[in-house]
Amino acid sequence: VNPATDTFREFPEYVKENLDPQKHKKVAMFCTGGIRCEKSTAFLKEQGFDEVYHLKGGILKYLEDVPEEQTLWEGECFVFDDRVTVNHRLERGDYDQCHACRRPITEDDKQRPEYEQGVSCHQCIDSLTEEQKARFREREHQMRLAEARGEAHVGGEAARIIAERKARKKAEQQEQARRSLEGESVTE
Repeated sequence: VNPATDTFREFPEYVKENLDPQKHKKVAMFCTGGIRCEKSTAFLKEQGFDEVYHLKGGILKYLEDVPEEQTLWEGECFVFDDRVTVNHRLERGDYDQCHACRRPITEDDKQRPEYEQGVSCHQCIDSLTEEQKARFREREHQMRLAEARGEAHVGGEAARIIAERKARKKAEQQEQARRSLEGESVTE
């Protein structure tokens, strides 16, 4: 079953409307890096689902562990960092990202008339207001000015906060990996 949700925040509502622990005895799922699966496994167990399984470490761990010639994975995997997508060798993929909607886009997508760097792509142009487009254009302009000066676009305090968040996230991922290796993680 593909829940066809756009964000992880939509998952609880999907479960409430579409899954029943009395009817759906086993639930298996996968996610990019395993963290959302850990959270969704805990959530489903709280909702009364007893047999909940997920791909430990997510798709990225699967790609790392399973030789390419033996894998069932096809194509590239979306990731939540500047790489946008990765191939089976976990190398940067062929996709870029629309900075307005954060969806992956191809080089061909960038040639479409709806694409404006930092402002819109064919996937989001119809959902953006003129005010949003103007704001995104100004952000893109400020980013280019900062780059020309050899500076970061965000201020020093914002850059520090971002760096701290990244460090915390990395520490959480390392702790999750440690727990998984020691068998502390819920995998059923």
